[in-house]
Amino acid sequence: MDERLSFGEFLGVFRRHPRLFIGAAIAAIALSAGLSHPAIIKPRFRSMAIVYPVNLNSYSIETRSDQLLQLFESNSVRDSVIARYGLATHWRVDTAAPTGRFNLYNLYRERVEVGKTRYESVQLEVTDVDPVMARDMVVTILEQVNLLARRLQREKSLEVLAIAERELAIEKRKMDSVEARLAELRRATGLLNYDAQTEEVTRGYLRMQGGGASAAAREEARALLKALGDQGGEFRQLTDLGNIFRGNYASRLNELEKVRTDLAKELTYTNVVVYPEVPDKKVYPLRWLIVLLGTASTVFLCFLLALWRERNGR
Repeated sequence: MDERLSFGEFLGVFRRHPRLFIGAAIAAIALSAGLSHPAIIKPRFRSMAIVYPVNLNSYSIETRSDQLLQLFESNSVRDSVIARYGLATHWRVDTAAPTGRFNLYNLYRERVEVGKTRYESVQLEVTDVDPVMARDMVVTILEQVNLLARRLQREKSLEVLAIAERELAIEKRKMDSVEARLAELRRATGLLNYDAQTEEVTRGYLRMQGGGASAAAREEARALLKALGDQGGEFRQLTDLGNIFRGNYASRLNELEKVRTDLAKELTYTNVVVYPEVPDKKVYPLRWLIVLLGTASTVFLCFLLALWRERNGR
């Protein structure tokens, strides 16, 4: 007996048992439609946002959109959203079970999807049975990503601030030590300005030698000239160092103010180009697809059973 099947034999099976296939199809349609009813399978809604990264500092060769993706995938963002909306209760996950947290995090990854678009933006999608909650979760995730990026930036700024304050303190100590020594020299010698005093004292002393000046005045001029000769070099060197240290101090102070300004900034790190909205159309389940697959599977199974029965009944 030829065991090979022909297309005609297939059609013959359908012609000989039309009621079987029609009845099976009707039953499958009714059962699939019933099982996919919203009372049994709650419909889910999807809210979406598309954002561009801004104000992010690149730490490696990654793009800013890649960096923003990493922020979206942070466990601190995930845990904040889970805690704020009570998602363990909302999704009916028993976190006290041995794998409860694992199941909750897997469900979060399934319901919260983040990916790059071809335009180097980042697309965030949240699916939930509550359309308002889906929209609110998108908004909250964006807020948490901004807070995380701001916290990371401030941590780096605090490190830079500590360095700037330390360098400023070093320059101030240098400047204060020079000023202290200059103050001692001013009190001991009466020196105030090396270049100006050298010129004036020399000119005055020469005039005194010509006569007309008292002995006390000449002695005072002679003492000042001696001080200029003995300690004038140190005084001038310290004056130049003091000018350099004051310039360095001013520069460090400007850098410190910039860091403090940067630390106080309230920046956002996402430019939203598609704002999240409350969805009014479900994305799951696709009832027509469930009904189609259920009906097709049932009819195909009936066909195999009918074919087997006929071939074995011969």
